[in-house]
Amino acid sequence: MRPKELLYAHKYVEAVEAYKHDIREHPDKNYYSALGQSLLALGNYEEALNSFRRDDKIENSRIKGCFPSLIKAATALWLLGKRLEAVQEWHRAVAGILDGSIRFGDASGGGTQGLLLWYGAVTLGDSSEREYALDFLRSIKRRKLSTSAICWPHPIVQMVLGEMPIAKTLTICCHSSVLSECLKEASTDLLKRRGLCQILFYNACCERSFGNEVECIRKMRLCLQLENPIIECEWYLARNEVNSMRQP
Repeated sequence: MRPKELLYAHKYVEAVEAYKHDIREHPDKNYYSALGQSLLALGNYEEALNSFRRDDKIENSRIKGCFPSLIKAATALWLLGKRLEAVQEWHRAVAGILDGSIRFGDASGGGTQGLLLWYGAVTLGDSSEREYALDFLRSIKRRKLSTSAICWPHPIVQMVLGEMPIAKTLTICCHSSVLSECLKEASTDLLKRRGLCQILFYNACCERSFGNEVECIRKMRLCLQLENPIIECEWYLARNEVNSMRQP
C-alpha cells in the first residue's frame, strides 16, 4: 500500500514509516505535511508540529505567502497543551489573510482559520480574540453573500454567527436534517464525513459559547464517534476534549 492509502486505512505507524522512507529516498520532494498528518493521527504531536513547520518553510520558499500547514501546526500546539501559542498561530493565520501576507485561505476566504481561532478564544475565555474572530467571520459572510456558490465552510460560518440553524447546515452537507441519517451517510462518504465532523464540532463550540458545557461535551462525543476523516483539525480537537474529560 502507498503511504496515503496506509494513512486513510488508519494504519498510522505504517504510514509514518512509509512517509519517512519517501523523505529519505526523495529529498527533492516535500512529504512533510502528509508525515505530520500521520503523526497527528498517531498522537505524536511534538513530531507532527515539527513536520508541519518544515512543510510551511519549504512551501513558503517556493511561493511567497504560502503556509499550507499553519493551522495544523497551531492544532498540534493546542494538543501539546500550548494553548496560548496555538491561539497566536490561529490569529496569525487570520491576520495574514486580512493583510495579504498569507495568500491562501480556503474556498470561503478563510472560514476554517476564523472558526479555529473562534474555538480557541471561546475555550480560553479570551473575549478580545473571540470578537476579532467573529468580526473576521462576518466579513467573510458579507463577501460570500454576493455570490450564488456555496463555499465550504461558509454554512458553518453562518451557523456560528447565529444566521443558519444546524438543520439547514446538515442538509447542505448531507442532504438531510436528521442527524442519524447524516451519520449513516457520513459512514461511507468521506466528503460528507469531513463536513459533518466540522458541523458537530462547531455546534458543540456554540453550546460552550452559551455556557452549556455539558451539551458541548455531548456534541464533542458525537463528533468523535465519526471515523477519523484524517485531515480535519476539528476531529483531533474533539478527541482531545473528550479524552480530557476522562482524566481523573
